Amino acid sequence: MTARVFYHHPENKQFSFDFVNPDLEAIGERVLNYESHKSVKVEQYELDQTVYVVYTSSGATGDADAIEYDLVDQISSMASANRVIATRYVGLFKEVLRGNYEEEGKRVQAYKDIAAEDIEPALNQIDWDGSATEVAGRLASNLILKHALPNANHRTAIGMIQVYLRRIEPDFSMPDTARQTDADDEYAWMDWVNEYIKESKRLLTVRRKGDRFRYLSQFGCEVIERKHGIEIELNEYELSLPASERWRQYAEQHEELWVEFVRNAVQRSGYEELIETKGLTKHEFAEQLEKMK
Repeated sequence: MTARVFYHHPENKQFSFDFVNPDLEAIGERVLNYESHKSVKVEQYELDQTVYVVYTSSGATGDADAIEYDLVDQISSMASANRVIATRYVGLFKEVLRGNYEEEGKRVQAYKDIAAEDIEPALNQIDWDGSATEVAGRLASNLILKHALPNANHRTAIGMIQVYLRRIEPDFSMPDTARQTDADDEYAWMDWVNEYIKESKRLLTVRRKGDRFRYLSQFGCEVIERKHGIEIELNEYELSLPASERWRQYAEQHEELWVEFVRNAVQRSGYEELIETKGLTKHEFAEQLEKMK
């Protein structure tokens, strides 16, 4: 039987993996040192020896569209082009929340507070020189990597791909990315999208917690399982990389994944020419967004 540890708490998905140790005293010290706003759960796992995993949850919880997002100060302080793009990004997030409820009758849940201050660094880190599909993929990748939204980061990033490409080719529409869900599903991706989403989440998770997964693997853990059954087979990833190298390497792989996703999307939509078409720079994109008002 495969030795696995759950990344999200098996009884409450609001809580995610934060710390692991075989020593209960070390676990107790860790729990006591969390800030007061952190909620904590501890689970015991029997691997090659007993280990304890600390799961934490912080910030907003509940329906994401019921939370007041007062982002005026954070967005107004951004550089001009970033401010325009960030405003459209947050607006698109709210559209995703509204659309999810209208189409599925379910509210998107918030797993943390919104971090609008992380949007500008994401936009500044993008290489805006390249083809339309390259830049669109980098835009989506960097927004997902920063994970500024309380949920629906992937859905909103895919929406931004369409917004960006439509500023170049007005008739472009993303191919279907979602399928009809069963009553108990939170969200269901089309099969062609699903593998990209799963790998994106694997890369995100290993990038953030690879050092802790390496420690966990020493006790015999083989698989980390995220919610929705996404499995991370630890022997497939370089967990021994120094933190800075791990951060860089998996960010590059994530960006390559999303550029490939956009190429696939434009081919499915019949707009293969966007693979060779020059992309818009950040300032050109912002100017086009301004014209939409």
